[in-house]
Amino acid sequence: MKPTEPILVIGHRNPDMDAIASALGYAWLLNQTRPEEYAAGRCGNLNTQTAFALERFGVAPPVLITDVRSHVEDVVEILPTLNQDQSLLEACQLIARTRRPVPVLDENSTPIGLLNGAGLFATFADALSSTSVLALAKEFDRRASTAVDTTTLVLHDDDFVQDVVPQALRNEHDDFLVIDAAGHYAGLCRKSALLSPARRKVVLVDHNELQQAVPGLEEAEVMEVLDHHRLSTVPTSIPIRFQIEPVGSCSTLVSEEANDAGREFPKEIAALLLCGILSDTLIFRSPTATERDKQAALRLARMAKLASDQATDDEVMAAITELGNDLLAAGAGLGTRAVSEIVNSDIKYYDAGGSRIGIAQVEVTSFTELSERMTDLMGGLQSLVESEKLAMALLMITDVVRGNSRLLAAGLPRFVSALPYPHLDDGSMDAPKIVSRKKQLLPTVLAALSQLV
Repeated sequence: MKPTEPILVIGHRNPDMDAIASALGYAWLLNQTRPEEYAAGRCGNLNTQTAFALERFGVAPPVLITDVRSHVEDVVEILPTLNQDQSLLEACQLIARTRRPVPVLDENSTPIGLLNGAGLFATFADALSSTSVLALAKEFDRRASTAVDTTTLVLHDDDFVQDVVPQALRNEHDDFLVIDAAGHYAGLCRKSALLSPARRKVVLVDHNELQQAVPGLEEAEVMEVLDHHRLSTVPTSIPIRFQIEPVGSCSTLVSEEANDAGREFPKEIAALLLCGILSDTLIFRSPTATERDKQAALRLARMAKLASDQATDDEVMAAITELGNDLLAAGAGLGTRAVSEIVNSDIKYYDAGGSRIGIAQVEVTSFTELSERMTDLMGGLQSLVESEKLAMALLMITDVVRGNSRLLAAGLPRFVSALPYPHLDDGSMDAPKIVSRKKQLLPTVLAALSQLV
């Protein structure tokens, strides 16, 4: 069996700065305050803003997690093996010692089959019924390969357990050989272990919707949720700690948890959490920003040594603003970025009356660069509609300097025409003073689409 994995702390798919920062920060805090081991993960590639922050403060990104379903390797047992040229006597001795079947390998460490007690007894049946001791001794000297059962099911260690269970149930054997990608022996797996694999334990940060979560979450065990978005809960089998607060950033909640526990973050983790707040609140200009976000930012900035210990709050806030401007500038702009990156790097999916929609957001410092990318962006949205089977895909292009947004939409005409935003000559829609997808755009879009149902 694999050693016990740490509990995974992970944000939403297509992670933004806040999802990465809150995963890193909360994993650190939980490791300081609880007996279990926790590890941060990410469900997607880093965006340019997050990569800038991680490099600036010298922090390695969380490990990439693409699926939390159980793999065959999670239930594998590493048992002793025999070479095909070893004797049946050695096989008997090994079975007597382990009380388990014996994998038999060729010269390349590739399994050729299994030897078990019942099979050996059948092999020795004639010799055992004979009065000749020499006949039994001759059987013991035979090569293991001559009595091996080659009909057992062979599984790959990277197979998902749920994918191989039907095969296992149809197979008469109770133990199955497991091989790695090179075809070499990786262990043995019991049928009973496949039917009840241990589930990966997960803590969700910065989201609570199943469709935004890491793939396979429905087969994992959610232990806790820490979030600041609308309520759309994932199912759990037991009561869990569930905290959603109306603040501008999940990093704020992580900071408050540390403050309540009397803990101070290492300066690099504090700096990343500060970046999470600045990114999600657009340096406190977003309507989602609260006084709690500002107070958390001041605490984190002092932990991160952004200003001297003697600095006033105003001086610390000036340093925070400078960092925020650098951070937003690092992630802003369309430039020569690939269309697929623009529409996929920060996208969230929602259910709108039984229809699935996607809303992506990208930040710019001016709308002047939009016109030359309009055709490409519309094509990218249409491709997204088709590949993800969406009723509508929206791209929210936010000018972080002036605090306005433009919208591009593709999908079913009745969905697009239901949006209550004026159309401009260039084909975009004008959304003045709209900068928050969560608090400003999403409620309006869902309300408009509800009229179609």
